[in-house]
Amino acid sequence: MLRMSLDRVTFLVALILGLAFFWQARTLDMWDLFGPGPGLFPMLTTAFCCVLAAILFAFPGLATEEAKAEPEQELGPTEKRNFWAYALALPFLVLASAWLGFILMSVVLVLALCWGAEGRSWKGALVYGILLGLLGVLGFNYLLETQVPLGPLDEFVLRLATR
Repeated sequence: MLRMSLDRVTFLVALILGLAFFWQARTLDMWDLFGPGPGLFPMLTTAFCCVLAAILFAFPGLATEEAKAEPEQELGPTEKRNFWAYALALPFLVLASAWLGFILMSVVLVLALCWGAEGRSWKGALVYGILLGLLGVLGFNYLLETQVPLGPLDEFVLRLATR
């Protein structure tokens, strides 16, 4: 008989949740006329999670590490700055894209992360941000005909590209 340790209970809960998600994912289209449908990736990932949870439920010793854990060292000022820069980048990405447009948002975000957090050259970060913004607007809006939030600069670039 299986002894229900905390590890086994955790893996059993993961298995039950994985099966529930798999059950929901099976209702999505796996394949359509043009290739993989929206249900293929959820089906594959939930099936993988179910298999992994079942294996770990049967053999919970596979999830333990035999090496002694080293005590965690205190984060230095550089690591703390990097953490906060990346943590604040995601909310900024959502809010700034609505008001600044894609190009300006890309430039500000890349400058903040590459120059501010990572300590790279501000000139290189500026060029990279501009190229990333141009590629995003032209690639998504012009070539793929999808929409990214547009600001005045983005609309100007698209008008130049469609002439």
